[in-house]
Amino acid sequence: MKILQITGFKNSGKTTTVNRMVQYLKRQGHKVAVIKNHHRDDVHDATTDTGKFIESGSDFTMLNTPGTVMTVENKEPDLKQQIEDFSERVDFILIEGYKDEGYPKIFMEYSFKSGHTNLNNIGLRNVLKTFDIRYDEETIMTWFKEWSMDE
Repeated sequence: MKILQITGFKNSGKTTTVNRMVQYLKRQGHKVAVIKNHHRDDVHDATTDTGKFIESGSDFTMLNTPGTVMTVENKEPDLKQQIEDFSERVDFILIEGYKDEGYPKIFMEYSFKSGHTNLNNIGLRNVLKTFDIRYDEETIMTWFKEWSMDE
């Protein structure tokens, strides 16, 4: 199993990049998990049924829709445990965000909201490559295809 973090600032192309990576890996026949660090707590919106269940204290809420099952656990996230839970089930885990974690990562260095950022002031660890999606969209995928084939 291989793990790659896709990090960067808000509106830097992280989700677009993760989606393209997932599509590529699925075309290659791989099983893929995506873990996203979501900074807001809006899933607890008490105006939705799921939010009401969470607010009432349900430990687990399973949301079934045609073709999709989503399980919501009402607990603090543990990234290491989540990775361990997936370790026997998938070939790749793509993690969007969690820039302070030490897994191999790429960094999206431009934010469409605030412009260029200075990578040196962030203190990231284990950055394999930095990209600017405005110019590097195809380069990202070329790099990723090579990375995903390395043993």
